[in-house]
Amino acid sequence: MAEDAEHFHADLEALGFRAVGQNRKGEITYAKQASRYLVYNVHWDTAAGDVLFTWEFAIGEFFDARGMQIGSNEALNLFLFPQFDARGRPDVAFVAAELDRAEAIFRSIDLLESAE
Repeated sequence: MAEDAEHFHADLEALGFRAVGQNRKGEITYAKQASRYLVYNVHWDTAAGDVLFTWEFAIGEFFDARGMQIGSNEALNLFLFPQFDARGRPDVAFVAAELDRAEAIFRSIDLLESAE
């Protein structure tokens, strides 16, 4: 099992993730800074043997940098998150698939899209 853990850690690093912390229960958090505004996170519960994949997008800062604001313009406190985080096994294929899925969502956004 330790060898599998080492492989998963190395695979995450190969995808650009870096370990950024570990809580008292042993859950390790990894982060990948995809852009100035977008961070992907993997929370690996080594005891339970599962992974939670999520992301956060600093939408307030993103629009502020473009001369726009949301609401009262609390740019540093406005983040976009997925409605549902993804859970899976500690497998690089799971993480890579979730990265692809998230990036497909971001690529599909069209602010000029007409409502039909």
